[in-house]
Amino acid sequence: MLTHGERIAFALKSAGVPVVLTDDIAAAAGSSDVPVVLIGHFTGAPAAVRYAQTHRGLAALILVSPVLGLWDGASDELADLMDEVNFGPALGTLPTLWLHGADDQIVPISDTRAGTDRIRGASFEEFIVPGLLDDDTAVTRILSFVRDLQ
Repeated sequence: MLTHGERIAFALKSAGVPVVLTDDIAAAAGSSDVPVVLIGHFTGAPAAVRYAQTHRGLAALILVSPVLGLWDGASDELADLMDEVNFGPALGTLPTLWLHGADDQIVPISDTRAGTDRIRGASFEEFIVPGLLDDDTAVTRILSFVRDLQ
């Protein structure tokens, strides 16, 4: 069974968007010859944000139901990464989109908002849906956001 993030990646590929699923952001972004839009989902979001805080050259950053801010029960490694994100620089002018469901019980929006408020830059957009964020809504909004970058 595919995760929410894998389903979004599959739908984006089906729409003709080149997609790379990776744990090695630097290698994937560094080897690309096209503009890179980095998508961080769930517990992958802190790594995506940290990459954006410490590297230049991304076209945009998209955060889907991100684990940011305060998070009880995080592993030591994830907690350390989240501290780096929380105390790192804001995202400046990097176009950033945050997608989230208002009723998400797994990743409570209030905890995430605490994190997004710390990293929010001048080009930060949020798209909060009532209820839960579904794959179709996420893909539609991601595609719209990326098209608007051009």
